[in-house]
Amino acid sequence: MQEKHSVDKFLTLSTGIRIPTIGIGTFVENQYVSKGGHGEVAAAVRTGIDLGYRHIDTAWMYNSEAEVGCAVKDKIKDGTVTRQDLFIVTKLWRNFFSRDEVRNAFDRSLKELDLDYIDLYLMHCTTGLRKFSNNPRQHYPDAEDYSPYFDETDYVDTWKEMEKLVDAGLVKSIGVSNFNIEQLERILAIARHPLAVVQIELHPYLSQSDLLQFCKQRNIVVTAYSPLAWGGQPHVKTPKPVALNENPIITRIALKHKKTPFQVVLRYELQLGVVVIPKSTNDKHIRENFQVFDFNLSKEEMEEVASLNINYRLLDQHKFKDHIHFPYNDKAV
Repeated sequence: MQEKHSVDKFLTLSTGIRIPTIGIGTFVENQYVSKGGHGEVAAAVRTGIDLGYRHIDTAWMYNSEAEVGCAVKDKIKDGTVTRQDLFIVTKLWRNFFSRDEVRNAFDRSLKELDLDYIDLYLMHCTTGLRKFSNNPRQHYPDAEDYSPYFDETDYVDTWKEMEKLVDAGLVKSIGVSNFNIEQLERILAIARHPLAVVQIELHPYLSQSDLLQFCKQRNIVVTAYSPLAWGGQPHVKTPKPVALNENPIITRIALKHKKTPFQVVLRYELQLGVVVIPKSTNDKHIRENFQVFDFNLSKEEMEEVASLNINYRLLDQHKFKDHIHFPYNDKAV
């Protein structure tokens, strides 16, 4: 008899707010162009909400906040959901870490989303950039070498400004992304409001086991971006491993359960207690990604998938390796 591994559709954050354990990612690779709710991201979010997704992950840097806002407004208007049904996440980009920029950056995101509040606001990374353009939509300098533009603002000071957004009732919970354990400890040491969520790259090729354990012990929820190890351009780790949907261990388990390989990967991560936010604009894949609550992986299958870890990072921030706050010198992240 196969043992059962319960996976909840919601986890409760340290703030008391519930976060859906599967969300839809909305990163857009092309330059920002507002499509008035008619773009592929808005279509994907509408489809996702119709299928039952209630967690939507966006960011200023993703160029998708306006499209997300349009889709959310449409689904509220047609009665599919209320605002309270949804869990909306966005992020503070690295160009706006100075203390006098945080509130302005948040206000721009809130305006793009056309919402009254955000459920979760994350500091996108630790490595800041100083102002290099009057265009807030220019995410990176027009230079091969970013080091002249490094902003060494302490992320602890940035965090303190984010806490003011909670004080003002504009944000329900706050957290960080792409931090290592030492950096998390610095935030925890001074936090007035709980560090509710840490969002990191996590998939079978990058297990992040030390960081997962650290967060579990401190009641911090971990969200996995790139949970299917899809996308990104690694610059130091070669050769690139076989795609997870072609990995023989994953495909064998998928065949046994009559599921797709990616469904097995998402189920594996959910059974680790991690929140997942796979990105897709394909209706079929959006549907499949949500159909992961009706089967269980055994202890042996979980161990088999875990054995695939090779500490392979898709998004390595290689242009920030000399930044004072570069996070990936720590093996735990």
